[in-house]
Amino acid sequence: MYSVEVRCDAKNLANMMTQMREWLDARRFEPDSFRDTVDGEGVRFLVQFRVASEAAAFAQAFSGQLL
Repeated sequence: MYSVEVRCDAKNLANMMTQMREWLDARRFEPDSFRDTVDGEGVRFLVQFRVASEAAAFAQAFSGQLL
């Protein structure tokens, strides 16, 4: 499993979720899991992929960190 962490501030949550969903749909990528956590700095998304290249592309597209 390949995990990507993406952060955003709470005020942009809806927009970020829409962008991620549209990006995934356009590429027909299906993450294995998609979790979000609210913390003091905003929202943290943890998205897991089975394919390394999909995880890397997602991390790059959303300024995320490949874990």
